[in-house]
Amino acid sequence: MQAKKFKNFSDKDFLWKFDGVEHEFPAGMEIFLEDFKADHFAKHLVNRELDRMGLRTSDVKKREELIAKCFPVNEIVTPLEALNLNEKANIHSEKEKEVEFEDLEAEVKVEKKRPIGRPKKENNEK
Repeated sequence: MQAKKFKNFSDKDFLWKFDGVEHEFPAGMEIFLEDFKADHFAKHLVNRELDRMGLRTSDVKKREELIAKCFPVNEIVTPLEALNLNEKANIHSEKEKEVEFEDLEAEVKVEKKRPIGRPKKENNEK
């Protein structure tokens, strides 16, 4: 098994299932996937984009052009290398998110939760 880079080249997020599990690819996202998964998602992304363009999904010339956009790099790596590359990309994007949303986290207030169940009876013995 090998892995290759898949890219959602469109300007819209792409959601699709593989083996019953839904995957989300934000617009412009690049990620290494197993080659068979990358091919699966590319096929369905291209079908969606052809539909959006009002073209038939059997338009071979346009299909090949869009498939090429799904795989911007002809880089094929082992699954272990792909995992390492994806982790490096995630670490980089997580650092950007921390800086980008730092002020929003400060505004979040934690509310006290009410206890579940009936209130306890007070013992009024004298």
